[in-house]
Amino acid sequence: MTALDALWHLLNALAAPVGLAGVSSLLARLVFAPAAAGGSLIRLWAWASAAAIAAHVGAWWWMGAEGSMIGYGLMVLATTVVLWWRLFLRA
Repeated sequence: MTALDALWHLLNALAAPVGLAGVSSLLARLVFAPAAAGGSLIRLWAWASAAAIAAHVGAWWWMGAEGSMIGYGLMVLATTVVLWWRLFLRA
């Protein structure tokens, strides 16, 4: 595997959590507009991306392979919990 192949593999591995975080943040911002009035979309996306990437890497380490359904489920759960925390529990 060349360095370029490794870079593409890493970018493709990070595309799912970052994309999920972007879509989830946008939908949360649109659906829960009153709760999201104080925060920016970029900040929501950054928090959700960090949580989704951590869940994805954790599942990757735990399962020993990328792309498991447990990993995708953990990404959705982590993104949901972080957005809920940022929108409703943070004072």
